[in-house]
Amino acid sequence: MKIITEVNDMSESGVVLKILSLFESGLFIKIVSVFITGLWITGIILGNIYVIILALLLLTGLGVVLYIHGDKLKEIFYGDGSVIVEDERTQLINEKASTMTLGVLIAVIIWVGIVITALRTSYPQYSYVGYTLFVVAIFCLILYISARTYYARKF
Repeated sequence: MKIITEVNDMSESGVVLKILSLFESGLFIKIVSVFITGLWITGIILGNIYVIILALLLLTGLGVVLYIHGDKLKEIFYGDGSVIVEDERTQLINEKASTMTLGVLIAVIIWVGIVITALRTSYPQYSYVGYTLFVVAIFCLILYISARTYYARKF
C-alpha cells in the first residue's frame, strides 16, 4: 500500500512540475496576454465591469508570474541566448523611429488642441476636448523629459 501511495505522489508531482513548466514558457505568457487583451476589449465593448475586473485580476496574476521569473524573461521571449536577435544598428533605428513618432504625436496633439480651442465659440461643447489634449501633450512631454533624464544618468 505504501508503494502505491509513493507512485501516486511521484505522478502527481510530475504533473505539478509540468504545469509549472508551462508558466515558464514564452508561448503560455503570450497566449495569456492575448486572452487578457481580449477580455479588456470585450469588457469595454459590452460595458461590463465584471469582465474588466476579471481582466485586471488575470493581469495581476501575470504580473506576479513575470516578477517571479524576471531574471528569465529574456530567455523566455528570445529563446536561445546564442542567437543574435538584434544588433546596434537595429537598436539605433528603433530609437530614432520612436523619438520621431513621439515628437510627431505630441505635435499633432497640440495642433488639434489649438484648433479645437480656437473653435470654442462655434463649438463650445468641444472645448474640454481641447483642454484635455493640452494636458495629455504636457504629460507626454514631462514623461519624455523624465525618461531622458533617467536614462542619461543611468548610462
